[in-house]
Amino acid sequence: MRDEEGKQKEQGEQTVKEEEDLKARIALLEEKIKECEKKAESYLNQLKYLQADFENYRRMFEAEVNRRVMSVKEELMLALIPIKEDLERAIQLANEDSPLVKGVKMVAENFKAVLAKEGLEEIEALGAKFDPNLHEAFSYVSREDCEDEVITAVIRKGYKLGGKVIRASLVEVNKRRKEA
Repeated sequence: MRDEEGKQKEQGEQTVKEEEDLKARIALLEEKIKECEKKAESYLNQLKYLQADFENYRRMFEAEVNRRVMSVKEELMLALIPIKEDLERAIQLANEDSPLVKGVKMVAENFKAVLAKEGLEEIEALGAKFDPNLHEAFSYVSREDCEDEVITAVIRKGYKLGGKVIRASLVEVNKRRKEA
């Protein structure tokens, strides 16, 4: 009987030891799970930061590309404006209604339409109040029939491209003399 009791006691101790080993292993695995969860959270945060950095880089790159495109477009428009104005002057000076003049008028209209489609717009100046952001004063006159600071003549047309002034209008401005 003692042998049996000894065996049972041994088995009981062995079972207790196995349970303690299992509990220790479970505790160790739970620690490893927590470490892995912390690493996963850290990797997720790093990924989020990288994703945000990439999105910022993409936006900056797109803005830079757009800026360069507008810069090249502006240079091209500044080169084409004199041609547009030469065509307008040629039409203005032509006093015959020949097929050649009609053809030049059609070319000029098509050319103006293409420039307008690309965003070029003339700055309306004649009769407007002088604005140093849009106009450049070439000379001043003193006329009583006009208000002060009103543009009386346009020497050279001004243009905007996409809302930005690329060439200011060169104008003559009314400036009444103040009586002392």
